[in-house]
Amino acid sequence: MPVIEFDAAGRRIYEPDGRVLAEYLVDRRHVSVIRGPIGSGSSSCSCMKIGMIAAEQKPGVGPGFQGKRVTRWAVVRNTYSELRDTTLATWLFWYPEELYGPLIRSRPMIHKMRWADVECDVYFLALDNDDDIKKLRSFEFTGFWFNELEYIPKSIFDEAESRTGRFPPMSAGAATWDGVLGDMNAPTEEHWLPRMTGEAPYPDEVSEDVRHYWPEDWGYHVQPPALIEVLAPDGRTINDYVVNPSAENRKWLKDGYYDEKRRGKSKAWIDSRLMNRITFVTEGDPVWPMFRRETHVSPAALSYNPDYPLTIALDFGRRPTALIGQEIGNRLYLLSEFRLYGVSSVTFAPALKRVLDQNYPGANCQFTGDPKGQDKGQADERTSYDVFKHHGMMVRPAPVKNNHIETRISAVEAILNDMWMGAPRLIIDPTRCTTLVAAMSGKYCLEMTDGEPKPVKRGPLAKFSDIADCLQYMVLFLGNGQVLTGSNMNSTPRSANVRKEPRNLRRVQA
Repeated sequence: MPVIEFDAAGRRIYEPDGRVLAEYLVDRRHVSVIRGPIGSGSSSCSCMKIGMIAAEQKPGVGPGFQGKRVTRWAVVRNTYSELRDTTLATWLFWYPEELYGPLIRSRPMIHKMRWADVECDVYFLALDNDDDIKKLRSFEFTGFWFNELEYIPKSIFDEAESRTGRFPPMSAGAATWDGVLGDMNAPTEEHWLPRMTGEAPYPDEVSEDVRHYWPEDWGYHVQPPALIEVLAPDGRTINDYVVNPSAENRKWLKDGYYDEKRRGKSKAWIDSRLMNRITFVTEGDPVWPMFRRETHVSPAALSYNPDYPLTIALDFGRRPTALIGQEIGNRLYLLSEFRLYGVSSVTFAPALKRVLDQNYPGANCQFTGDPKGQDKGQADERTSYDVFKHHGMMVRPAPVKNNHIETRISAVEAILNDMWMGAPRLIIDPTRCTTLVAAMSGKYCLEMTDGEPKPVKRGPLAKFSDIADCLQYMVLFLGNGQVLTGSNMNSTPRSANVRKEPRNLRRVQA
């Protein structure tokens, strides 16, 4: 264990052990949240961030504030027992009472911290459900810290945010900074935060007017996983785990900490608490267990490169779906997805054309899709291919004999397992392909049908099957399934210029 250093006054000196921790510590956006595995140091970092912000507060003016750096904070957990047994223990480690001032152990508990010209009052509040919102309406705070944000309802988060920036009052000089801090382990797909950030898709039944999205000027920091999976030669089976050399806060953990914590735990628990992955509720085994979000999903948004054609893969029916990507340098970049529900190709085709015109002006586009789209009956008396042709989009069927599902799945499996110059060949945009990421994370899963495992295509899981089908068609169309299908297809199919406009000079960023 490292030796803790102290300053001249006997206070512990904090230094973040990791790049993401350091970025979170100095982030002064109105909202900043850090997500990491257990033991990653995010709670200690949040404690120290409050002290830093309190010291950065400009001196106040007027009676009671003159020359003092005055702030008021709320530290929130679900219950008082959690505050007392975990959060408060971490807090007092960094801010002991004998150096910073007394802790009033009533309800709510209040730590009246005083050092130099700083006066920082910290309230420890237990908030768990909508009934607790009324507790907040009598308070005025500089900022909030939600410890273990994964257990906090969105309604409480919203109400808390509305109470920030209220102290110190404008008459005393106002707050230099105000807002919300939060730390958390990775939640499930049903939590409001991954839906806001685009890490998990909203259910189709949630209307657009009640969906909330993470503002661009809020901070969201994701720490590296604590472990790395050691896979068997099949690329599917996890043989073992080893400690990730990039894991943060390791110098403050005992030797063998993560190896000890993973033993006897389910894969879902390990994925959430140690691998720092958003977990998805599934009904069967994932079709592509070799998919790894930290490997195959870009850490930043991908940009369209006008020097290369777009490939659009289509799935038809009453849940029409499109997946838009580019093959560049032997890598497949998946830029965005577009889905509609309860419409035919007659409605879907012009809607997709508008999306392409607006987001990819002047692009050379090549289209492929479900071979069944050539069947009549899905769009009045014409085939879906006819409808797309009418709108200037020539669709070619994916080159797979009899639409063989095992061939399609294996083609994607091959590109997932493949690397090119040390990097994955498949790279997905993190926020514009949310349904696809969820599908590949396990929502596209297998069930036993007539004694054989087959992808689930029914009920709420159908949309994940649709987008997964699009990926299969795209991979095969681009030639990545030639060995599997025996196809001699040209790897550079004819392109269609959907709309001629000046080229956008943005480039794809991995």
